[in-house]
Amino acid sequence: MNRILFFIVLLVFAAEASSQQLQDSLRQSGFENVLLYPSVESEQLIFENRIYRNPGFSLIQAQQIKASEEKHQYFPLHHNNLVAGYSEDFQILEVDQELRSFYQEANKPFKNYRWQFRIQPRLATRFGFYTDPFQTKFNIIVDTRIYVARGLSLQTGLSIPVNNNYDNQGMKLRAAPSMLHYFNQPWNDHFIAASAGSFYNDRYGLDLEYRYANLRSNWSFGLGAGLTGFYWLNGFEKYSTPMNELYLVADTEWRTGIKNTSLKLSAGQFLYEDKGVRLDLIKQFAQAEIGLYASRTDIGTTGGFQFAFSLFPGSILRGKKLELKTTEEYRYEYTYNNEQPVAASYRIGMPRLSNVLRNYHQDWVSFLGELR
Repeated sequence: MNRILFFIVLLVFAAEASSQQLQDSLRQSGFENVLLYPSVESEQLIFENRIYRNPGFSLIQAQQIKASEEKHQYFPLHHNNLVAGYSEDFQILEVDQELRSFYQEANKPFKNYRWQFRIQPRLATRFGFYTDPFQTKFNIIVDTRIYVARGLSLQTGLSIPVNNNYDNQGMKLRAAPSMLHYFNQPWNDHFIAASAGSFYNDRYGLDLEYRYANLRSNWSFGLGAGLTGFYWLNGFEKYSTPMNELYLVADTEWRTGIKNTSLKLSAGQFLYEDKGVRLDLIKQFAQAEIGLYASRTDIGTTGGFQFAFSLFPGSILRGKKLELKTTEEYRYEYTYNNEQPVAASYRIGMPRLSNVLRNYHQDWVSFLGELR
């Protein structure tokens, strides 16, 4: 009997040592908020990796780091909150209430993350006049995001002007877009995001998003709303207009069945009280996302393209509590009609929910798993 108890105790200590070793290995490889929950079926591994746009890549890396043959379930976080889980063969799993309760207790937003500093370019371009045919505005942004509560972050930084023959904003060092951002999934398949502060495209104010996205389904639906004003910084000089412009746009997105290709139709009131529609064709590749779009509104008609990718090299310097890296998502959009703001919107400094959840879809994560 004593021998049986001894072997049981030995197995428990070995399992705990193995789990701790896995958590330490993941943290050393850039993972954050690494938690292990021993469920009945298998250990559930929770983590966030802010180097990648695609959670599928962090899932694959976690599988490669894991030394044992023990089966795990993987739950890659977004913005310090649970989204979905995946089995060893990349089949999607729902987040149950038991895991939510564990995560709520074990999650330490401030303690379990590195203080990251992120470098990203900000580029605006258009074809100008004969004397100045190619107009650009290029800034380097160095910012940081600090989690202050579950799903809630504070983001701020500096914008360093490099070149500007695009508009008449000066070349003085200034604050980068700074905001509070909140993300949550209060119920499975229902996602919300809220932001308050200064945004890109010279906007400031409030922004709200809701999205219904069953990550097994080919359909998702969203609603975005914003109450914003215009602002302009040049060093410590500031100009702004009242926060009274309403942005209200609904959309539906359909995964077409053509490999990793989606159509997204958006309609409503864009910036400048411009009412109309926009159609996006989006193709996901392993290292990038490329899209074409066309818009027709009260102001006019236009088309263009966009792309998004993780900026090389990712992590530049990494310590136990600090990290310097390039942005996990650089997104650029070009419009043919560059003089009139047709179907104009703004970016908030975080990816929109549709762009986030597209990368969590079961078909996409399974596709990435097949590329290993």
